Amino acid sequence: MSYRSIGLAAFFGILAAGIAIAAQNPIGERKQLMKDNGEATKLVTAMLKGEKPYDAKQAETAMKSINASIAKFVALFPKGSETGDDTAAKPEIWTNKAEFESIAKQLDAVTAKAAAAAPGGLDSFKTAMAEVGKTCKACHEKFRLEKK
Repeated sequence: MSYRSIGLAAFFGILAAGIAIAAQNPIGERKQLMKDNGEATKLVTAMLKGEKPYDAKQAETAMKSINASIAKFVALFPKGSETGDDTAAKPEIWTNKAEFESIAKQLDAVTAKAAAAAPGGLDSFKTAMAEVGKTCKACHEKFRLEKK
């Protein structure tokens, strides 16, 4: 079995486990998860902008944290959680689930690459983070309502 096959099997295994968790309060849980990912992103963005000294370990940890949340995040969109609790999720998540999951897989890959690039220094991390940013932006534009 290839590493890619193992990785995909693990991804979908975590996804299945996350579905059971999502049944509790999926909107609240996904909002908290995105808030946590936003905090991790703020930290690395400050480093990338030179507002904070670059710390490879913190950058790596931030990317690993986001990476670890992706499968659970995808599972937090079960049917019935399309509305309520001031959700920012667009209906397209449920009508185009395959594309939503595809972007999540891309985010899984690019955050893993960014975590691996962090110890290589700021320049390699910046390059990897450009892909993370593009992937996040693609998902937000397609699947998240505009902030009020």
